[in-house]
Amino acid sequence: MNIVYVYGRDWPGEKAGISFSTYTGYGIAESDKKNNIEMIFAKNTKKDPEEVLSDYFSLDPISNFNINLLDNSTFFSETTKFYFQALKKIIELNKNKKIDAIITRTVKFLPFLFLLKKLYGLNIFFEAHSFYLDPDLKQEYDRKKEYIYQKLFLPSFDGIICHQSQIKNLYQKYIPESNYATITYGIRTLERVNDIWENQYIGYVGSLYENKGVEDLFKAFKKIEYPGLKLLIIGGRDKRIARFENLARNLNIEDRVEITGWVDRGKVDDYLKKVKIGVVPVRDTFHGRYLTCPTKIFNYFSHGIPVVGSDLPTVKEVVTDKCGLFYKDGNIDDLTKKINKLLDSKELFYNCSDNIMEIAKNLYFKNRGKKFIDFIESVSN
Repeated sequence: MNIVYVYGRDWPGEKAGISFSTYTGYGIAESDKKNNIEMIFAKNTKKDPEEVLSDYFSLDPISNFNINLLDNSTFFSETTKFYFQALKKIIELNKNKKIDAIITRTVKFLPFLFLLKKLYGLNIFFEAHSFYLDPDLKQEYDRKKEYIYQKLFLPSFDGIICHQSQIKNLYQKYIPESNYATITYGIRTLERVNDIWENQYIGYVGSLYENKGVEDLFKAFKKIEYPGLKLLIIGGRDKRIARFENLARNLNIEDRVEITGWVDRGKVDDYLKKVKIGVVPVRDTFHGRYLTCPTKIFNYFSHGIPVVGSDLPTVKEVVTDKCGLFYKDGNIDDLTKKINKLLDSKELFYNCSDNIMEIAKNLYFKNRGKKFIDFIESVSN
C-alpha cells in the first residue's frame, strides 16, 4: 500500500506526537516491504533525515519509509503555510503513484483532507489523540474551530483509529456510524537487564509540566527509605528543571534525585536500563481519564520495568493488574505504599516484570503497523 501520514508539528521535536507518529509510520513500513510510507512534517533541522532517524530515534533508514520536511518559516501563520504545502505535496505524490490512504492526527488539516477526498477519492483516516466533539467541552478547551472541523469532516472520512478504548467510546457516542479500530502504542525493542531487581532507581520519563503529577512523585519519594535508592527523572527543560531541583532541596532529597534534561530517544533507553520501577502519575483530568495513552508505559515495558500508575482507565487498560500496581491520583501516601509494596517483594516484582516481557512481545511497532494496514484494507473502497 502507498500511505501518507501528515502531522503538522516540527520534526524532530519534543512533542510526544512526533515520536508516536514517526514510530507508527516506521512500523507500517517494517510490517511489509510492499508498504511505502511518506511522512510529512514541518522542518525543524538542517540535518539529513536519515541522520536524524539514526541519532534521535535510533532507527535504521529503510527504503520504503520516507520523511518529507516542509519549510514552515513565514511572516504569517506557520500552520496555515504548512497545510497548503502539505496539500500540494500530497497532490504531487498522488500523481507519481496513486495514494491508497492518508492518515493524520492534525485536526486543523481536516478541511484540506476533505478537499482531497472530494477531488481525488482518496481514503482518509483520522488518528484520534484529542476530542472536541462535545459542545460543552469545546467551551472548556476554547477550541471552537477544532469542534467545527471534527463535527463537519470526520463523519465523511473512512475511519477513526484510536489508541485506547476510552477515547474510542467518546467518538462512537458522537459519530456512531464511522469505522473504528483500537490500536495501542508500541515498543521498538525489548530488553531487560539480567539483574533488574538490583537496580537502584525509581524512574519517570517525560515532561515536567505541572499537570503531569511529578510533584506527587517527589513527595512520595521523600517517604521511601531504602538505602541507595534514587529518583531518576528522564526529561525536562530549563525553568521546569529548576523548579523541581528547588522542590528536591525543599524536601531535603536533592542528593537522591537526578534530572537528565531532555535527551534523544536512544539515550532514554540507556537510562531506563538503570530503572527498577517506573511511575505513571497521570492526573485525573478529562485528558488523563479519557484521552491519554502515556508513552512512558511503553518505555518501561521495553525494559520489563514494573509500573506504579494512577488508578485511571487510560493507565489500567495497558498496564493491567498483571504488570503493576495502581494508586489514587493525588494520594501521596497511597503512591508511597504501592512503590514500597513492589520494593518489599521480589516475587511480586518479578511476577509483574515477567508478565510485561510476555505481553510486550505483541507490542512491537512492526505488529502495530500491520494492524494499521489490516484496518485500512478492511474499510477502504
